[in-house]
Amino acid sequence: MEPDLDRRDLARLPLVTRWLDLTVWLLKTTERMPRHWRHSLVHRIDNECLDVMTLLTEASYRRQKQDLLKEANVRVSRLRILLEVARSVEVMSPGAHEHSMTAIDECGRMLGGWIRDSGQREDR
Repeated sequence: MEPDLDRRDLARLPLVTRWLDLTVWLLKTTERMPRHWRHSLVHRIDNECLDVMTLLTEASYRRQKQDLLKEANVRVSRLRILLEVARSVEVMSPGAHEHSMTAIDECGRMLGGWIRDSGQREDR
């Protein structure tokens, strides 16, 4: 299958790059979380973050991207909740939580713009 990367989608690659940076940072952060949280909370945080990365990458190669981007948006919301739980049970420092939420909010705004833009193009 040949990639179908629209010229306007190149502008979306900063989102993929920014999410990749967040993913690497978050994986390093969760690695330091207590061992007894690894098979529950940490595993879910890591998987949601990696799943968003996969969905964003796949969407950048598809003409019909709306469903992928909406699924990524749902997973970003899940990740926010999981990180809130991590902060609440004190396995994530307030500083790390603030850093992650700031990055997720930035990516969320970029993702929302991509969803709106791709929806308009798919309607044509």
